[in-house]
Amino acid sequence: MERSMPAPEIIPEGQTLWQTDRQPAGCSHCRRVFLVRSGELNAVCPLCLRGALEPQPAYARRADPERMLPFKVPRAELPSIYQRFISPVWIKPEELNPETLMKNTRPVFWPLWLVDADVNGHWQMEAGFDYQVESARETYVQGGWQSRKQIETRICWEPRIGQVNTRVNNVITPALEEHENRLKMTGAYPMEAGVDFNPDLLGSAFLELPDLAPEAAWPMARPNFGRPLAELCQTAAGAQHTREFNLKADFANQNWTEFFLPLYATHYHDDAGQPQMLIVNAVTGAIQGPRLASRQRGHKIAGIIGSIGGGLFLLTLIGLLLTAIFQHAALIAGLLGVLGLIAAILAIVIAVWPGQWNKDQTGPRLAE
Repeated sequence: MERSMPAPEIIPEGQTLWQTDRQPAGCSHCRRVFLVRSGELNAVCPLCLRGALEPQPAYARRADPERMLPFKVPRAELPSIYQRFISPVWIKPEELNPETLMKNTRPVFWPLWLVDADVNGHWQMEAGFDYQVESARETYVQGGWQSRKQIETRICWEPRIGQVNTRVNNVITPALEEHENRLKMTGAYPMEAGVDFNPDLLGSAFLELPDLAPEAAWPMARPNFGRPLAELCQTAAGAQHTREFNLKADFANQNWTEFFLPLYATHYHDDAGQPQMLIVNAVTGAIQGPRLASRQRGHKIAGIIGSIGGGLFLLTLIGLLLTAIFQHAALIAGLLGVLGLIAAILAIVIAVWPGQWNKDQTGPRLAE
């Protein structure tokens, strides 16, 4: 029987939470909810850039979060991260530069659930035990056969069953509906580097609240208990390996706490004026998001180079007409014709390249 599911509460508008100076505010567009300082009320949402963070009640736990990963990548390193990321873009939108990206950078903490529970039930698995087999390998060396002893480690698989009655702590579980996509944007975090939640480490960061309540997140949490319990049962069986682990158990006295992970969110506007979000893992420095080329600038540059090519072709024709008068006009005309051809080819490449580049920008994007 599963019981003791914690019930979040309604945190009234204007009330601070978790011993911080932050109160709940929700985005009018994407419906994400954050804890923000009073001076950030009605600011633009840092993750969708389309709505304002308006004061509102929030559905949250009053108990303090348990863990957090502090920011490890200082802001001073962001310009070089941005520059490396955008450097492959040959023809960039005007705003796709480190200066604009730095100006638009916002720090954000986003949540996971940590779930504790008493587990009481039965398990079965195949336990693997290492054993060694001695054999000989015959090799032909210098006109004769020689035998070499070999020791090979193999695994003996045996069925095991048992009972479990223990408490499992800190099982990591998604706290956002967009968890998988968010993790694609940030990449993996070194979870072992987490520290106890400390409001002093929040700095100026927006604190995003879970949008998956415990009862909604539990179906994802329950399978995650398998790994720590399999390791526990493996140790109890004295085995070196496990497979086909199955558990039938009740989960009682659940405790749900938050684990906050840091990111930097920034953006630039593309040719159509649409904001394009880039996300930086604030621990590892990994960055993801669409780095679009500018078709408008490409067409403009191509037009200029094409005009130069047209002028060179015109001079080529004039040179050919003057061949009868000036002996070296043909040579000059030929050179100008080659330069005109190069300019025409370059103009075509520049006009086409941004569109082809943008077609390849199919990586993860922050959910709107």
